[in-house]
Amino acid sequence: MKKCLITLSLITVMSFMARAQNFSATINSVVNSTVSGTPTLAAFTTDAEIEAGLVTAPVTFAVKSNRLWKLMTSISNVVGTAIGGGPATITAPLQPLNISWGVINGASGTVTGWNPFANATPTTTTAVEAKTGSRGAPAVSGNTFTLQYKVIPGFDVDPGTYAVTVVNTISAQ
Repeated sequence: MKKCLITLSLITVMSFMARAQNFSATINSVVNSTVSGTPTLAAFTTDAEIEAGLVTAPVTFAVKSNRLWKLMTSISNVVGTAIGGGPATITAPLQPLNISWGVINGASGTVTGWNPFANATPTTTTAVEAKTGSRGAPAVSGNTFTLQYKVIPGFDVDPGTYAVTVVNTISAQ
């Protein structure tokens, strides 16, 4: 009988030794993108191109995010350099209002609506929201998209070579 009581006491003590433990997990916001392509532009060589404009090569974004996200785009600088056959000094330069942007869902297709930039200064714009998306990987609808720019100089812009700096910023909403 004594032996049986000791065994019961040990089982009771062991059952009280199991305790719950807690841990915390901090998950930070992550918005990441892979960008492929460069917005290159051919030279304007005909009056039709100067009047109707040319479209840049596509830039494709593939976004991974655990938050809703947005892409802001802006022009931070336009610098003109005089060329042979044009005026020695550029007095009527290409401005951001001569440039529009457009988005294509997916990696290929055609922009259906061009959105003109508005000058903040003669060479810069205020950032505009170009695209928003949902959390998930690039396979989530809308998280892979293409951005293109269209330049329509018109006949009021001096001949020259213009370097346009575009800034695209993806951030959590």
